Amino acid sequence: MTPGVLDPRGPASLAGQRAVVTGAARGIGSRVAVELALAGAHVTALDRHDPAGTVAEITELGGSAAGLQADITDREAIATAMAEAAGPPRRLDALVTCAAVYGETVALDELSESEVDLVLGVNIKGTLWCINGALPFLRGHDSRVVCIGSVAGKVGGVLAGPHYVASKGAVHAVVKWLAKTEAGNGILANAVAPGVVDTEMIRGKGYSDDYNPLGRLARPEEIARVAAFLASPAASYMTGAVVDVNGGYAMG
Repeated sequence: MTPGVLDPRGPASLAGQRAVVTGAARGIGSRVAVELALAGAHVTALDRHDPAGTVAEITELGGSAAGLQADITDREAIATAMAEAAGPPRRLDALVTCAAVYGETVALDELSESEVDLVLGVNIKGTLWCINGALPFLRGHDSRVVCIGSVAGKVGGVLAGPHYVASKGAVHAVVKWLAKTEAGNGILANAVAPGVVDTEMIRGKGYSDDYNPLGRLARPEEIARVAAFLASPAASYMTGAVVDVNGGYAMG
């Protein structure tokens, strides 16, 4: 198998584990799914769009994956999808929530109610339903939840709209709540707070390469590698953390 950032023979090995990645059809989610599979996990790539491309890439690299299509804002559909991903073992070892929408980059007084409902619905409610659907299969053994947040949720963003900023701040708060309430059930929960990542979601939004000290946007795989580490057994004493991966845009 082609090596990923996590050595499947070392302490970060996910061999024999089952993971779900949302938003896995493209962008950061697709790269997370590949990294987890290369570390040995069987990955369920879940997305509203067809994740067949991600599944095919994992298979070609020698990994194990399945694809599911579901809308993360549909609580019942997500519960069904998580149960299918858990399979006969009725077990999940890792959930990585990457599905999100960016929305319009406009001022608060220009926001429509439908736009706010869309962004908060996907980014907050969708994250909650994914965690809720996975919890029965994550509890009772050593497991991980990793949520992709954003630097926008910590410092107000670069060009992001207020509804996106609010949604990502909420994701960070949910992770901390989960870390406190589910530690006794074996679940460690952390978030990754990327800066601007070169994905389809932010193209055309006006970001320039010089917004941070590194002078470039992040590549999706650079975020995925951090998420994959947090989803692994190697991150055994981390919970409730929001890990900055922003090229130095926001420090501390």
